[in-house]
Amino acid sequence: MGDIINTIKERRSVRKYKNIDVPKEKIKRILEAANWAPSNANSQPWKFYVLKKEYLNKVSNVFYKWSKEYIPKADYIPENKKNDMIEYSKNFGGAQNLIVVTYQAYESDKHRTEESLMASCAAVQNICLAAKEEDLGTVWITGHVTHDPETRNILNLNNNEKIAAIIPVGYPAINPPAPPREDSNLVDKVKWMGF
Repeated sequence: MGDIINTIKERRSVRKYKNIDVPKEKIKRILEAANWAPSNANSQPWKFYVLKKEYLNKVSNVFYKWSKEYIPKADYIPENKKNDMIEYSKNFGGAQNLIVVTYQAYESDKHRTEESLMASCAAVQNICLAAKEEDLGTVWITGHVTHDPETRNILNLNNNEKIAAIIPVGYPAINPPAPPREDSNLVDKVKWMGF
């Protein structure tokens, strides 16, 4: 069990990448790991879109357009981080690939849609962990860029398909330190019942 625990603890959100192409075989192995994620009734409700070059640039433009308007006005973002965040949004920190994870939404079944999202998020975690094993960095992006109609058009998503995550993938240019864990002894986060 030690190897998976170490990988979990060593994984970081990487926001700066080297200008080195990621071999397609590495991406395939990462996606195979993602496809082994648990899902309700083994529904496997995810799809994976792997973007490079002009497709990556188009999604990046959507992200940047929003960031330069929104981030300067966001009072919850520390001033000393705003410029770096806007700069990052220009090209996802130089990542060579994006993996977009989508899930199936069901208009008439809210619970099934939630289950679909949860399963797809398990696939996202598998992507991040498998990428770490391949010496690659990732960061899990959500928010406006995942909901923007322009992003949906670039990917040509159907009406029942929603984006769970956009994940830049590449060789890390930096290895960020581990952020502190709140309640690392799990005193407040765990409720033991029947013990």
